[in-house]
Amino acid sequence: MYKFLTAILLIFLFTNCYAQEYTHFSSWNRIVVQKKINNHWEFVGDVHIRRQNDFLSSSMSPFSLKLMEGYRFATFYKYHNLTFSFAPFFLHTYPLYGKVKDLSSVARSELRPSFFTEWSKNLSDKWNFRSRFGYEYRIFKRVDDTWGDEQGRVRLRLQMRYNWNGNNTIFVSEEPLYNIPPHLPANSFSQNQLYFAYNHNFSPHFTTEVGYMWNHRQRASLVEFDEENILQTHFIFKL
Repeated sequence: MYKFLTAILLIFLFTNCYAQEYTHFSSWNRIVVQKKINNHWEFVGDVHIRRQNDFLSSSMSPFSLKLMEGYRFATFYKYHNLTFSFAPFFLHTYPLYGKVKDLSSVARSELRPSFFTEWSKNLSDKWNFRSRFGYEYRIFKRVDDTWGDEQGRVRLRLQMRYNWNGNNTIFVSEEPLYNIPPHLPANSFSQNQLYFAYNHNFSPHFTTEVGYMWNHRQRASLVEFDEENILQTHFIFKL
């Protein structure tokens, strides 16, 4: 028993001695246009602009450097408490800069068809619970301008919403993301996203959302982690 506990302690110390964490401050900004066709069908188009701080300076401004630009068009079908969606996503991502070596990493273009199923349940007049499961098929643009190096990723979001009144909602969500084949990278765990947000309806046609996300990422080295502090802003226009 003594030898077993000693071995566990040594493994713990070895892992933590070589683990490296990088702290980031970033902003994820999204402009959304929604069009509801009927009680079942809805179309959504959005533009994503993400920025990050410059780790070489003392500034924690989340707007200093590029992080991602993306465009997505999603189709939603609602049936009772279930919502099914298909969302092709084109994005151009830059590395999260945590060390000097990251500066030599190149930006990558990615095509990401995504499929989601969400279940919603009203617990009371004020409380609503949502559970969303999704699959992302990620296709990357190579340096020779061809597309490939496909990867799969699954994600599960659990969300609790409180409807303060007809125009104000606050909510919290938890969402782990895991890499799966094809071409599974060294890290099967991808990210864990914990999100707190406030949503306000200015009118039936315009809604804003602002929130804070803590995003824990594991790099392919398995001993390097990115701790991302994210300011999120969404501007939603309903046609």
